[in-house]
Amino acid sequence: MSEGLPEVFLPVGTLYCSPDPVVVTTVLGSCVSVCLWDRRLAMGGINHFLLPRWSGKGERSLKYGDVAIESLLTAMGALGAQRSDLMAKVFGGAAVHTLPGAGVGSSNVSFALDRLRHYGIEVTAERTGGTTGIHLRLFTASGEVQVRPIS
Repeated sequence: MSEGLPEVFLPVGTLYCSPDPVVVTTVLGSCVSVCLWDRRLAMGGINHFLLPRWSGKGERSLKYGDVAIESLLTAMGALGAQRSDLMAKVFGGAAVHTLPGAGVGSSNVSFALDRLRHYGIEVTAERTGGTTGIHLRLFTASGEVQVRPIS
């Protein structure tokens, strides 16, 4: 429990949204989380994706940014949210690896920001890039996000 609220851990390739006050926590390196908050309904949601786009081969999964963002918008809509009332915050995308393909973090961030622009959703906060991971906490009732580096 955190601040008397239920706490939910969000693993990679998942999303969570709720009309009820909850604290959602996750850990990000090169992965990205998009946090959406509906200012009219005072509710929020979050996803956690690993790669920008699904290739169309294999399982269509929330570990891909295109699927994860679309699915989060759909889930928020099912709870009554309208895109015009949504604000976004984007986190993660660190360059934590020195291996080939290590630019995936910046690709994830670029993809998320482009997709949110495409949907007309204002990005009100962003903490992306760097070389270390972060621990994130989203308060769904207020849209507040707390971030601390992982050392």
